[in-house]
Amino acid sequence: MKQALWNRILGALDGIANAHSTSPVPLDQSVSAFRVSLVMVGIAFTLTGLYTGSELATSLGLPTGIRASVLGAIVLTAMSVPAAVVGARTRLSTYMIVSHVFGEGGSKVVNLILAIVLLGWYAVTAELFGRTFYLTALPYLRFDIPVWVFTVASSALVIATTVFGFGAINRLSLMAAPLLVALTVLVAWRALGHSSWAAIYAIPGTHVDLATGVSAVIGGWIVNVVLMPDVTRYSRSTFECAVISFVGNGVGAAGALILAMLPALAFGQIDPMRYMAVLGLVGVAFAVLVVSTWTINAVNLYSTGLVTSTAFRRVSYGRLVLLSGVIGTVFAVIGVADHLINFLVILGLVVPPIAAVYLTDFFILGRRDFSDVGNLENPMTNLNGLAGCFVGATLGLVMYYTHTSLTGVPTIESFLSAAIVYAAAEYARGWCARDRHWRRLAPL
Repeated sequence: MKQALWNRILGALDGIANAHSTSPVPLDQSVSAFRVSLVMVGIAFTLTGLYTGSELATSLGLPTGIRASVLGAIVLTAMSVPAAVVGARTRLSTYMIVSHVFGEGGSKVVNLILAIVLLGWYAVTAELFGRTFYLTALPYLRFDIPVWVFTVASSALVIATTVFGFGAINRLSLMAAPLLVALTVLVAWRALGHSSWAAIYAIPGTHVDLATGVSAVIGGWIVNVVLMPDVTRYSRSTFECAVISFVGNGVGAAGALILAMLPALAFGQIDPMRYMAVLGLVGVAFAVLVVSTWTINAVNLYSTGLVTSTAFRRVSYGRLVLLSGVIGTVFAVIGVADHLINFLVILGLVVPPIAAVYLTDFFILGRRDFSDVGNLENPMTNLNGLAGCFVGATLGLVMYYTHTSLTGVPTIESFLSAAIVYAAAEYARGWCARDRHWRRLAPL
């Protein structure tokens, strides 16, 4: 019986993973921009988004926090639109696009980086999820139960959901998304009734500067930008890609952060459930936050297993998902969310070069022929692509920690330097081969 249950788990996960994972999405399976935008907004208005807004508010203060949110959203939208267009034109997953650009060996490196990032997000969300459970249950506890118990329990629910009820919980999240937006707006409005705009506006931040705030905002959504093809491969036009990017990674991201800042400053609380309790909204808030956050972390776990499986092909997808869930839970218990801003800043500097390389490959170098995608087995490693990612990430980190950014936003230098290094190296390689119309050359 145990073996039958195990086989069911692995079979369910493998079935989810194989849906158009290596082939273009058929045109008749396109999804409207409205529905995709709704999903993107739902991602913005989750528990992690509210916590990020609260952290930025207490660190930056409201004036600088708003500027950081708007500037970060502008950068995110600017990077998101071309990434979305690549997905719509190729109708391929990010994994296939990365494989096409970096080669088999290079894509394993890139996918492992993305897996680590997604696992970090899973751990952060799991810890916040557990903390929310704890704060909600605290008034009813007759004896003290550690927070980590709730973290482990909620993580176990997410893992089980990913195995058995992924589709159902995902459909439920579509209904929860507008409710969560409405709840956030209501709480922000009630916060202004509790404390005036002038009073909230005058509350000073602690120590984080604008550049750090912008990098944190970008880091919070940069994975969505890199993985935009996974969403927009179901889109029908470039215009829809622009709408999805603007609404989801632009208005949605900035709106969620700014609205979350108001109650955090008005009530002096970072945890959403604490100021929800003051407003008497614990039950409603808990129900809506649980559904949305539950879904997001199930997606994080599913995606972690998917990208990890490209590097460990001999290990079944199901086992990778379960192992990832356990590892993520351990990191959640350790307390990775206590370093949320630093985590987001690093993501905002390390991840953008990945998008820079595949966007340069598509738009600048003009490699848009994916006709052989069904039989794609590219054993080469595009060292120029990996070099571009390394230089971009390193330069971004150096500029951030030495405060030498030319634009004031190290993420921009990180992205642009990766694109420039990659394009220059590829043109140099093409010139050496005396053929500027090559599609793929042997690795260096």
